[in-house]
Amino acid sequence: MRYFFTTLWIALIPCAWAQYFEPPPINPDPSSEVSVRPVPAPQPAGGKSEQPAPNDPAAVTELPDNSSPVPREKTRVAVLGYHNFSDTKPVSEMLMRTSEFRQQMEYIHKAGLRVISMKEFLDWRLGNLQLPPRCVLITLDDGWRSVYTDAFPILKEYGYPFTLFLYTKYLSGRGDSMTPEMVREMQAHGATIGSHSTSHLYPRFWKRAQAAGDKAYNDLMDVEMGGSFKRLGELFGPINTYCYPGGYVTPQMIERLPGYGFVAAFTVIPGKVDCTEDVFQVHRYMVFGTDSSIFHHAVDFRQLSSAAGGDRKNAGAPSPVPPFPVYPLPNSVAPSDISLISAQLSGMTNVEPNSIQMQVSGFGRVPAKVDSSTLSVQWSPPLRIYLPRLTVRLSWKTTDGSSHSAEWFFYVESEPQIQSS
Repeated sequence: MRYFFTTLWIALIPCAWAQYFEPPPINPDPSSEVSVRPVPAPQPAGGKSEQPAPNDPAAVTELPDNSSPVPREKTRVAVLGYHNFSDTKPVSEMLMRTSEFRQQMEYIHKAGLRVISMKEFLDWRLGNLQLPPRCVLITLDDGWRSVYTDAFPILKEYGYPFTLFLYTKYLSGRGDSMTPEMVREMQAHGATIGSHSTSHLYPRFWKRAQAAGDKAYNDLMDVEMGGSFKRLGELFGPINTYCYPGGYVTPQMIERLPGYGFVAAFTVIPGKVDCTEDVFQVHRYMVFGTDSSIFHHAVDFRQLSSAAGGDRKNAGAPSPVPPFPVYPLPNSVAPSDISLISAQLSGMTNVEPNSIQMQVSGFGRVPAKVDSSTLSVQWSPPLRIYLPRLTVRLSWKTTDGSSHSAEWFFYVESEPQIQSS
């Protein structure tokens, strides 16, 4: 195995290890088995955001005009993902204070970010629509009743379009779920409907069907993806987008989605979206109720603006793109205090989890954490990065003994962005 190594050209300044906390299951049934979990957006070293609270006017950073359309390649979209809301129930990763959600929507307004509909997003990504340089797409998963009672009034007040990713078995109106009538009312005020499957199955059910053979796996995809497409269409009219429950995605799913009528699908891997994004693995920031820094990173477009005429312009060939979701995105610009480098290999077949290794330029082989059940690979740099570019290489073996590898690179902003308090 070839190791690549780059000498650090400046003294390394130690900083605290960033902490990674796994969120609870996405599935609304808290008694069920733990699902594949979204990867948190990176936080500054030490785990604290350097940005002010989103309701603080000082938090809004002045950026170039965002009112006029620009060429498609100059637009970036931050896709936000939410779940449940309350001002009285205990906060969790999946449950956010309603008051904090309002503050975040106010921040988007004050920052002059353009909130786009799903139709605008698809017309931009799949067609020729031009948008402003900095856009936000709001999505809400599952079908929690609080989306209707808490989030919807706020979204309607600001006039923001939004997308509901619903799984059909949670549309009963019982307990904490919404009714179809609630969904239709929201449709009349800017909501687009997308599929979140039929049953929101955990990975073990998919893996069991896959182990049973192609017919069993195809039959399950027909029920969970094709069935939800048909049922949601009957209830609310035609739909064309899908959201992977728990972020679990395989090549077979991607291959079959277009046959059901889907034109795009969304993950739980954070990152800004550009016009070259894989439409069936669209990046999305899952905004947790316990970690406001995820929202901060999602709506922070400063790095993209500062990089527009910088080193990237003359960087030569673009980064290779691995056949699976990674963070930071290839060719993107990350802060120098980035706290997480990650990849999701769940879509790769027959991977031996114990064989997975990560190498990072300037660090050599790193002690990445590998989740054997989800094939999530994560590493937190122990110090601020002073190299202008980092290359990440993943290598692994499959059950037949063959070796595989993939790599990508991203850029590091030259100096940390520090905001005065």
